[in-house]
Amino acid sequence: MKSRIFKTLIAVLAPLVIEFVVKKISEKLNEKKEEKKQLPAQ
Repeated sequence: MKSRIFKTLIAVLAPLVIEFVVKKISEKLNEKKEEKKQLPAQ
């Protein structure tokens, strides 16, 4: 019974966690791109 609850929790939480991680990574990448744009072109 516990394993069924555990699997359900994972099934529900996994997409949320993945979405959160992807957002964090994309924010970091966007910050890096903006930093490069702010630097004067050499």
